[in-house]
Amino acid sequence: MKLTGISAYDTTASSFERHRALPNSVVEAIHSAIWSVASLPDHARVLDVGAGTGRIGKAFLAAGDFYVGVDSSLAMLQEFSAKPEFRESKTCLLAQAEGRQLPFQSASFDLVLLMQVLSAAGKWRPLLDECRRVLRPGGIIAVGHTRSPESGIDAQLKRRLVAILEEMQVPWHQPRESRRQALDWLESISVRHWYRDAAVWNVTTSTEEFLSRHRTGARFAALPLSIQEEALARLHAWAETNFGSASTRFEEQHSFELGIFKF
Repeated sequence: MKLTGISAYDTTASSFERHRALPNSVVEAIHSAIWSVASLPDHARVLDVGAGTGRIGKAFLAAGDFYVGVDSSLAMLQEFSAKPEFRESKTCLLAQAEGRQLPFQSASFDLVLLMQVLSAAGKWRPLLDECRRVLRPGGIIAVGHTRSPESGIDAQLKRRLVAILEEMQVPWHQPRESRRQALDWLESISVRHWYRDAAVWNVTTSTEEFLSRHRTGARFAALPLSIQEEALARLHAWAETNFGSASTRFEEQHSFELGIFKF
């Protein structure tokens, strides 16, 4: 399926992984954690909804799974298709499609991945209904996201940026609440579920790095440029008051949390 129009992620695709790449050991651990609790066949049929640039999907290619990655952004998929892992794989397909309207028959996949997707999904119920439709009986939906410490600089900057946007009367989504509601619903309809921290790793970050990363975030980049600049200027001033120079480096621990749901 080919979509018309430009995805919000198209303009940030080329720089997406510059600030969001995960260590290889983390993506391998995500694959291993799912297989450790889920009874999946060898060379499982895997659908990755919101596959993006393949930063997580590459572990499934390396494992030899039959992998299908879909994303609404053609530019993100082009970044994915340029990776050596994709070019060398004989069991990988990529398709431009919306998660709420998947171009696949019902009961086609053993595993559906929603990695770093639910927080930005907005209306999550149609997305999850469609994922359930293409999942075979006994299949697995795996939901994952990166978690940073509440007291860490990244978490504090995120909270302050949301507050600034509210002060500017800019409507903004509440990713944590949306994700929690979606997980509660999946729990209520699944046969069994598990939560796992697939991996824990240390990162070094700064206000400067946070500001650069948010300039390339699809939702933020979709705001008018004047709003982006004012919000980031306010955040920069607040951070210098609270953390010192924007280039000051801080180390904090991140983890990747998985919710694994069997149907």
